[in-house]
Amino acid sequence: MRIVLVLVFGFCFSLTAQKKANQLLLKGDRKLEKSDTTAALFFYNKALLKDRTCADAYAKISDVFVAKGNYDKAKNLLDVGLRITIDAPKDKETVSHLYSIRSFIHFTAENFHLAIQDLDQAIIINTNNPNYFYMRALVKRMNGDEKGCCSDLRKAIALGMEAAKVYRKTYCN
Repeated sequence: MRIVLVLVFGFCFSLTAQKKANQLLLKGDRKLEKSDTTAALFFYNKALLKDRTCADAYAKISDVFVAKGNYDKAKNLLDVGLRITIDAPKDKETVSHLYSIRSFIHFTAENFHLAIQDLDQAIIINTNNPNYFYMRALVKRMNGDEKGCCSDLRKAIALGMEAAKVYRKTYCN
């Protein structure tokens, strides 16, 4: 009986933490819409204090850091966020987004192999996002993998990405 009570209590506590974290994320989003990144970061960080497994908070904070050009801070946060959220993914789309943000950081540092690895992970988690195939195609092309680039462009097109058609027409036979 005690075990059931503990499990029910733990589940309710987890749902309450998630709800509070989501409310804080919305407040942060409203601040970000007004270009108040300091206040947005305050609310996003507060959301993480409520729920450490909130992948969306890691993504939003990292997006702000990347927009400010603070790639090291973004990458460090993404590393932590991926370690914490991958084992308890509540939102696979957001976890895959964490990988895609980190791939962009690797790409800007010209670590193409690491960028491709992160995009591979994003695609494994979320196979329906054409952006990941398109991004990986661009990185593969920069890395000299024309065949892989064209293959990923075909997949992006099959998933409905019109922009991939232009790139494919230019670079693939």
